[in-house]
Amino acid sequence: MTSFVSAAHPWPSNAELIADIATLGYLDGKVLDVTYGLGTFWKVWQPDDLTGCDLDPYKSQWPNDDYGPQSVDFTHLPFERPFDHFDAVVFDPPYKLNGTPDEAEARYGTHEITRWQDRMSLIEAGVVECCRVSSRYVLVKCQDQVCSGQIRWQTILVTDTAAMNGFGLVERFDMLGTGRPQPEGRSQVHARNRPSTLLVFERAKGTNLT
Repeated sequence: MTSFVSAAHPWPSNAELIADIATLGYLDGKVLDVTYGLGTFWKVWQPDDLTGCDLDPYKSQWPNDDYGPQSVDFTHLPFERPFDHFDAVVFDPPYKLNGTPDEAEARYGTHEITRWQDRMSLIEAGVVECCRVSSRYVLVKCQDQVCSGQIRWQTILVTDTAAMNGFGLVERFDMLGTGRPQPEGRSQVHARNRPSTLLVFERAKGTNLT
C-alpha cells in the first residue's frame, strides 16, 4: 500500500488499488464481488466477510452454503431478501472496447468480438443490479476509451446509471499506466493512454432498499 491514498497513481495491480481503497472505509462490512473470477482483486487485502460471484460456479466464493455452487450472471444477481443486501458491492466488468481480441483476454471476458454498444449496455445492466443489492457503496472499474474514432465515456455512463438508481459519486481513482504507442500510419485525433478508473458511489440518504 502507498503511504497515503492518491486519486491518481500507477498502482502495480488492482489488488494494490483495492488495498488502498480499503483504508478509506469503502469496503467495510459485508462485501460482494459480482465478477470474482480468480479473486485477483483480493490478493493483497481481503474483507472478513466476502462473497464472490462468477459465471463459473466453481469460481464463486460463498461464506456459507446458502447459494453455491451456482453460476451467477451479474445482470441477474440471486439476492432478493432484505438481509441479502451488502454494505459494498464491487463490479469489474469486461470494459475493454476492443477490436480484434485474442485468447489471452479470455480471463477478462473480452476475448469474443462484441459491438462496443453491446458491451456498454452490459456494463449499464450490471451497475443497475449492483445498486439494487448494495445498502451503501458500489465500486465500479471502467475506462474511457477511443473506439470507432470517438471517445466512449464509460465513466459518464456508469455515473449516470448509478445516479438514476439512487447512488452518487463520492470518489474516483485513476490507475495510471504507460499504454500503447500510437500506431504507425495513423494520425492521432484524441489523447492516448487513458487510465483505467475505479469509481465509488454511495447510496443517497432517504433512498430505500427494494
